[in-house]
Amino acid sequence: MRPAAVGFHCPEEGGAAASRRGGASRRPVTSLGGRAMMRRPGLVTQVLIGLCVVAYVLQGLPGLAGSGPDNAFTQDYSLYGPGIAFDDEYYRLLTAAFLHAGILHILFNMYALYLLGSQLEQILGRVRYLALFVVCAIGGNTLSYLVNGWSTFSVGASTAVFGFFAAYYVIARRLRADTSAILVIVGINLIITFTIARIDKWGHIGGLVVGLVVGAVYAYVPSRRGWVQAVAVGGVLAALLFAAVVRTSTLTLTSLSVFVQ
Repeated sequence: MRPAAVGFHCPEEGGAAASRRGGASRRPVTSLGGRAMMRRPGLVTQVLIGLCVVAYVLQGLPGLAGSGPDNAFTQDYSLYGPGIAFDDEYYRLLTAAFLHAGILHILFNMYALYLLGSQLEQILGRVRYLALFVVCAIGGNTLSYLVNGWSTFSVGASTAVFGFFAAYYVIARRLRADTSAILVIVGINLIITFTIARIDKWGHIGGLVVGLVVGAVYAYVPSRRGWVQAVAVGGVLAALLFAAVVRTSTLTLTSLSVFVQ
């Protein structure tokens, strides 16, 4: 059974009904546009986890050694404020989500990504789901850059994971499902976020907020109006990148004024 706008629908019954109407047999979809029966469920989630694992291996290769405790691969793709401000390396807003600071860090994030991601991917479909990951990752890292400026340094998929928490909550509310469990999980993770000093608090908050926005777009804009969803999500992404560019200009102007003085 699959959650629908009202109650639940059976994918097999939906396919049979379509055949009885004389139309071509099509794969049933969820009420939010995902395929009810995928040939390879969770494929995008598996690819994302694979990319994180590969990146983690590259982070540990001694042949890529750089200055300081992090190797050159980590330095080149982490969320690093001066790299964005001086060199316009805005790709860091996304690539930092695939890097991790330790074995426990990547294990926790990949476990959360697997649990939430597999479900969201089936409900939303692969394209919408991938867009959710990208925008939430960039959203969390952008807020971190806006707040921390020059001192920004962060890695981890938790920006996207927090976005998944929020989107899952909004979608569950839309489908009239019980949301108490996800609220408890979000609460526990927020407590952890604000009690451990090294965690990027603003990155988590940014991912959570963007996840709420994008989740609301997917939940309340009908899936048949895919172009409206695409424009809305694209607008969120454009606003985030614009905010990052504005932050860069303020940082460079500030440093220039200090140099002139």
